[in-house]
Amino acid sequence: MEVKGVAFLARQAHAEQTFGTERWRAFLAEQAKRDPIFAQPMMPVTRIPADAFLRFNDALTQQFYAGDPQTYWKYGLKSAEYALGQGQLKPIFSKGEHRRFALYTPGIWKGYFTQGELAAQVQGDVAELRITGVPRPHIYFELSVMGFASGGLTYLSGKEVSHEVLKGFSRGDPEVVYRFTLPS
Repeated sequence: MEVKGVAFLARQAHAEQTFGTERWRAFLAEQAKRDPIFAQPMMPVTRIPADAFLRFNDALTQQFYAGDPQTYWKYGLKSAEYALGQGQLKPIFSKGEHRRFALYTPGIWKGYFTQGELAAQVQGDVAELRITGVPRPHIYFELSVMGFASGGLTYLSGKEVSHEVLKGFSRGDPEVVYRFTLPS
């Protein structure tokens, strides 16, 4: 499994904005010693081996966020706000299109990862998102992706969107299933 460089670039933009370019560069230099791929220039289409990307995110979370696993959820929220507010998804979605966004999330998964699948179903006021087939289950995939979905649904609906965790890598399950309650 590989992760596309666009995910790395999102972490970079957030870290530089939050902690400064110098701290980011020092951190990245350390990561490049462990995984040489991080010494290369990253493009949105660069393919990063999933194991290296997960080590990178774990180290980033440890160094800048005291290892708090909920940081992965926050990465997803911030990425959704950026993508819908000023990034690549801004021209695709308008306020109020949260149901359409929920149905679009499988395409977002494919834009970031080369394996696994995200499926989405919307029935009434419920959106159910399911991640399957991930060869290396890790809470990053669960929390950042579901955080992205939650952030996107909230951003587009203009209302907080509650969710229920039915299955998750964080619970030792082989798949992830979240149920979101959509506002009218």
